[in-house]
Amino acid sequence: MALGSLTAKANVGAGTDALAGVSTPSGFAGAVALVDAAGTLVDAANPVPVEIQGSIPVTIASAIEITNDAGNAIPVSGTVAVSNLPATQAVSAASLPLPTGAATEATLAAMNAEIGLIEGYFKAEDAPAVSGDKGLPLLAMRQVADTTSTDADGDYTLIKIDEEGRVKVATKPASFDLVTATITANAQTAFCDVRRASNVQIHMVAASLVGHNVTFEGSIDSTSGSDGAWFAIQVLRSNANTIELTSGVLAATPAYAWEASVNGLSFIRVRATAHTSGTATWKFQRGSYATEPIPAAQISGTQPVSGTVTLGAGTARGGFVAASGVWYDDTSASLAANATFTGTSRDLAATGSGTGFSSAATYAQEFRVSAESDVSGTLWIEASRDNTTWRRVKSQATAAVTGGGQYAEIVHRPSWRYIRAGFTNGATVQARLTVNSVAMAG
Repeated sequence: MALGSLTAKANVGAGTDALAGVSTPSGFAGAVALVDAAGTLVDAANPVPVEIQGSIPVTIASAIEITNDAGNAIPVSGTVAVSNLPATQAVSAASLPLPTGAATEATLAAMNAEIGLIEGYFKAEDAPAVSGDKGLPLLAMRQVADTTSTDADGDYTLIKIDEEGRVKVATKPASFDLVTATITANAQTAFCDVRRASNVQIHMVAASLVGHNVTFEGSIDSTSGSDGAWFAIQVLRSNANTIELTSGVLAATPAYAWEASVNGLSFIRVRATAHTSGTATWKFQRGSYATEPIPAAQISGTQPVSGTVTLGAGTARGGFVAASGVWYDDTSASLAANATFTGTSRDLAATGSGTGFSSAATYAQEFRVSAESDVSGTLWIEASRDNTTWRRVKSQATAAVTGGGQYAEIVHRPSWRYIRAGFTNGATVQARLTVNSVAMAG
């Protein structure tokens, strides 16, 4: 690079000559023009390249932005190595103002106390409640429609209230999935967990089925449907008051289902006791209504009667049931004037056949006695607790019967075990006398 000195131009007028330059603390420095090796003036359009050897201390007083000649920012990347720094750097700090509206705490200790109060609202699992406990209010969401407010398992949600502000609870029956299982061979089973159910509807769908028969069973200790002890249970056909312990031999889908009360059971099952071929698909639909045990036998127009019905001796009519009793022919012998007839003692508890009732648990509920004579007299009965000492308890004088003789009768509800009938004649000799009695069981 060549350095050309400026030549002072002489002042042709009065005064001194002027020389281009600049005053410095060291004196006046004349102006020079820099040109490159080609003789081109060094200026903004033709900058001079500079090579720095060694290090130059740089002090940054404010933010620096590097731009090009057009004023556009130039991105800077890479690493700048800084050396010759002292081991310890002096650092100064000044407090900065908080944003407008920010809350302040005088000390960290005060903030810690506030955090401790909030932590106290949360309780450990086994911590007992004490008076004065604080807590957070529980929010609930008004939702009239019975629809879900979540779309995936594990989503958080709120307690729901209805249009009256009442908490919505699960009062409707539980929802159960249909349980299905197939049987294709004898001794196979199809089972259903009924620990949360009260009754079950059971149905079978046949496919090419031949000779299929099952028994209905329940368990109170099974945990899987295949373990535990099992016992027979009653089921009721859905289309009739028919109680069954087995399905009977099936070769097609039946036109009915079966219902079973499963209160207290853990599992129920159907177990094949016969199966020739084909597939039986058994379906179990559980219900959780709080019902009583299923009324498996209800009164309908006609009910079957089992056992033996025996009619008593004598003339009997269908639909007529007579109370049992023992009849006694006490006397037919006439009496002299003022004479007395005393009848045989009758045991109103069961005694031997022909003289008492046929069952030891049967006692007479009523004792009837009557007397007929051609002359007046008095009919009476006497009772005894030991068949030795007798007390007269009732008497009835005869009365004339139009077209007949003299008649009297006594109906007595006994409370003593033994009883006997008697008749005392009047002042006229009898031509006839008949005394009969009967002890009635009901």
